Amino acid sequence: MRLPSKESTNESKPRRSKFGPLVLALLIQGGLLLVAVFVVVLVPEFRDDPEFVAKKKIYLPQKELEHKVALAEFQNAASSPMQLERISTAALLPDAMPSLPALPQSEFNPIERNPAALQSDALLGQSGVLGALQGLKTESSSASLFGIEDSGQRILILFDNSSTVWNKASDAGVTTDAFVRELSTLVDGLNANTLFGLVPFARQVGTFRDYMIAAGARNKQEAKRWIVENVRSNRKATQLPFVEDGIQGALTVAFQMEPEVIFIVSDGDFQRSKTAKTSAGDVPWQDVDKTLRALTREYGIEPRIHFIGFKVEPEAADAIQKITRRFGGEFSDFTQR
Repeated sequence: MRLPSKESTNESKPRRSKFGPLVLALLIQGGLLLVAVFVVVLVPEFRDDPEFVAKKKIYLPQKELEHKVALAEFQNAASSPMQLERISTAALLPDAMPSLPALPQSEFNPIERNPAALQSDALLGQSGVLGALQGLKTESSSASLFGIEDSGQRILILFDNSSTVWNKASDAGVTTDAFVRELSTLVDGLNANTLFGLVPFARQVGTFRDYMIAAGARNKQEAKRWIVENVRSNRKATQLPFVEDGIQGALTVAFQMEPEVIFIVSDGDFQRSKTAKTSAGDVPWQDVDKTLRALTREYGIEPRIHFIGFKVEPEAADAIQKITRRFGGEFSDFTQR
């Protein structure tokens, strides 16, 4: 008898499928999922929704009830206010205003000036007080000096009273008395409210006043007396500041008075003392021009500058003409007359 081998025994047993358990597990899970959906979603809920119901009777706190009761009792006990009738004043006033009384007729004109008032204004103007009362209101005047004419409200005269100038003026036929008369005539011809000033210079610089004054009667008399006493005097004084003396110092003092018209009387030969920035001796016209430009920028004014010369050298005359043309003035030399 022949026994079967192990290999034949194993081959005779049927093989189990690997997909059977997997399919069974999926079917079970699908069934459970369907049951859960049915229970959660599809099964209707028979419970009613909650309702919020309030009772019709409201019970207030005891203190609030007591307050309402007390308030009702007070209102019942209070009496109604007394009513007053409105006061009317229409009956106290008349129906129409009384007519105005008849006034006497007069030809009074409030614009017409009283002759006495006009005369007082003239007296105040001559004394220079009117200009002060009107806030130093100035008045334009015509001025003429050695044939050069101009007009302005603020007129200033700079005259060189060095010995060389007087010698050249004498040679040109202008004596000291004639010079004094010329200056005095100019001052006399100014209107009462025109401001004027006098600045003598050589190397030193002085002033009649350190400010321009009104040409009132009293000021004119003082100015003419001062001209007679100081036209050839070496005594010069001023409190106005300046650095270089001579013509540069005189121009510096003049611009501080803010003139509208400047008359300069000289021979054009200027001298100065030594300073920290300048040397002593003759003043170059280039320095004079620089000084004028600096003063114009500093004070913001450009006065008309006229120059009356006595035997001015040709080189100086050319420089003077350039300056007077730039400042709208005139140049006159006695040697050319």
